[in-house]
Amino acid sequence: MKTGKNFLLDISDSYEEFFEETCLIGIVTSNKSYKFCLQANKILDFDFRLNTEIEIILNKRNRNYYFPVYQSDVRYSSIKHYLYDNRNDGEVLLPEFKHIDFIWLIKGAPAISNQLQNMISVINSIQGIQLAIEIDHTILSNKENLIF
Repeated sequence: MKTGKNFLLDISDSYEEFFEETCLIGIVTSNKSYKFCLQANKILDFDFRLNTEIEIILNKRNRNYYFPVYQSDVRYSSIKHYLYDNRNDGEVLLPEFKHIDFIWLIKGAPAISNQLQNMISVINSIQGIQLAIEIDHTILSNKENLIF
């Protein structure tokens, strides 16, 4: 059993492992999650579906808050897309980004900056989107909230 400082290092290492080869996009929109997923599926040719097995549950003030996660896998690739709802009943999954409605995590995508910028441009052109912007996961102080 790990204790003390070594345990904290092990947790930190697992966080870094989870975020290897990932990109994050923060999205501000008035659209509900189901509507945004439908738009992303149609316009960007994704297949986002609710994945109840990786739903994020945060316990705050003796209450559980559930944050749905939608998933879309890229065919013939190890790339997976996850769309986190950043808000639930007055609580926020990533408190450092209270103004963000959705967090889009792309996992298994090494160095796709040109493709990422193109995707962000398309997301910004979707009706009801106020802003889509890349987020650097290294600045997140609550990154453990995204790990399923």
